[in-house]
Amino acid sequence: MKNPGWSMPATVIAVVILLGSVPRGFSAPPDAQPLPPPAFRSKGADLCVKCHRSEQGDWCDVATTSAWRHDAHARAHLALSPANERTHAMEQALGIKAAETASCVACHTHPVAEPPIEEETNLLHAGISCETCHGAGSGYLEPHMEKAWRFLSSSEKQAFGMHDLRNPAAKAQNCLSCHLGEVATDRIITHQMYAAGHPPLPAFEMEAFSAGMGPHWKRVWEKSPRIQRLAAEANYETEGASELERSMVGSLVALRETARLVNDYAHATENDAKDRPWPELALYDCQACHHELAVPSWRQEAGYGRLVPGRPSLVRWPRRLAAVAFEQAGMPTDVDALLDPFVTVLNRRPFGTADGLRQAADAGAESFTQIDRAIAALSRLRRDETLAAREQAASERLAAAGRNVGDFESARMLAWALMHGLAGADAWPQDIRTQKISELSRLLALGFPTPAYPLPPSPEKPFWQTSLAAAPDADIDRVRKAFRLPPTDAPPAPLEVIAPPTPR
Repeated sequence: MKNPGWSMPATVIAVVILLGSVPRGFSAPPDAQPLPPPAFRSKGADLCVKCHRSEQGDWCDVATTSAWRHDAHARAHLALSPANERTHAMEQALGIKAAETASCVACHTHPVAEPPIEEETNLLHAGISCETCHGAGSGYLEPHMEKAWRFLSSSEKQAFGMHDLRNPAAKAQNCLSCHLGEVATDRIITHQMYAAGHPPLPAFEMEAFSAGMGPHWKRVWEKSPRIQRLAAEANYETEGASELERSMVGSLVALRETARLVNDYAHATENDAKDRPWPELALYDCQACHHELAVPSWRQEAGYGRLVPGRPSLVRWPRRLAAVAFEQAGMPTDVDALLDPFVTVLNRRPFGTADGLRQAADAGAESFTQIDRAIAALSRLRRDETLAAREQAASERLAAAGRNVGDFESARMLAWALMHGLAGADAWPQDIRTQKISELSRLLALGFPTPAYPLPPSPEKPFWQTSLAAAPDADIDRVRKAFRLPPTDAPPAPLEVIAPPTPR
């Protein structure tokens, strides 16, 4: 892959100089002068596919494109076509064209600034592109073809515009910009859009969704022994230790982003009340209003988290798993209490006021800091001799939380995370683990179709459809029983948790 005639562009050198570090393996000319950081530009997925469609040796194999071409992201643009019945109905109801509406395009296809796909092939699709997730490629396209690129630190690669998706917190934030919403990039699903027929966004557990889409990457410990040895010799930093621990980091990021989303929207409505009217009902927990009117029901058993009954809550689904993540980080936390500044505003008036929620975000700054400290503690954990004990302790905490879970989406988050833990936890017999994984998956509709974006004449339904249908029929008692784990032969080994940094 090496291009012997290539030299590092001056603008890229400037970025590295401004950040105070020149990547190992590269050298800047002695007369290089600092320049303003370049605005990285998209190069287009067709350039990525030219190399990644073929074997690239032990480091990167053909799975990159062979998996991605079936990924629901790659085909997400199909949802914008008026030939799609649901899309056509939404366009009629809202008086829009989905393919020309910023909030639709932002989540369903590549950035507007990216070169268009002139012709789709069996490998190349016009949906969410490589650069949508990995960052605009003008800075790193050529440098990342060099062998020296492999062992650059994440911060050095970021200097070239590449997103650090090995960092579970950065990856979660990247994913949640669509799967939860983000004001800055117009990734907002409104209540109007839901009413017109947009499918509800389900609870999003990063590792389960990644696996369900079909990973188009291999982690270092999944590569050949030779690569693992080279990585160890170079002290190569890879992503968080395990699916379970990355899952818990993702839940903490989701908790933080649910509050940030409301705060950002409250600021946006101050400057653009016409396009961002207040309140935007879709920013809140849908089940606060849309729930069965039976007594008893999940709704009453779930409680109200310090809210006055009848007051819509911020999005709830990250909270139970986030509470377990806090425990695992050595920071037991009452997550509902953490959100008290927002609850106070919401208790005064349904949905609160934009000004009140902006003030709540300011008052809750310490809460954001506490979440970030827990994320930092979990993100530093690695695959070492303590991993098995950490996984067992986390699995037992998840099972305990599941035995008292109160709502469908929170149960799914806990179950997905527990499935990650049970997959490799030898504290329980294999048949018990297999049974629990199967039972939880069936009760909570946790499985994904294969391929992830089934096309006609496939009999499989999209994930959102199967999960939406499962909610009304979920049996809370059976779900709670499914979280019961038999006692292990011995108590889990003591868990040594890395102390979170003290805030300045």
